[in-house]
Amino acid sequence: MRTLEGTTRRRLLKTGAGVVGGALVVSAARAGDNGPAGTKPTEQPAPAKLAPEAVQYQPTPKEWHKCLYCTYFQAPNACAIVSGTISPQGWCTHFAL
Repeated sequence: MRTLEGTTRRRLLKTGAGVVGGALVVSAARAGDNGPAGTKPTEQPAPAKLAPEAVQYQPTPKEWHKCLYCTYFQAPNACAIVSGTISPQGWCTHFAL
């Protein structure tokens, strides 16, 4: 079966399969492309921690609120968002459950 342009169905299917296959190869090759060879993706620096004074940190609890129960507390004596040594019995304005 021929068309007016002289292209057969078989030739059209072969060409289409080649185009699709080529597109898949190029797509797969680009999926691993992280930029020029020898470069690494830039890493974001860790955000700076807040000063204890900035969050009104105190080494004693405020009622039952204490660092030990806070989401940001990192045992034994650190905090994810406040710098310095943090008492488990302490409290600050960023207390969160």
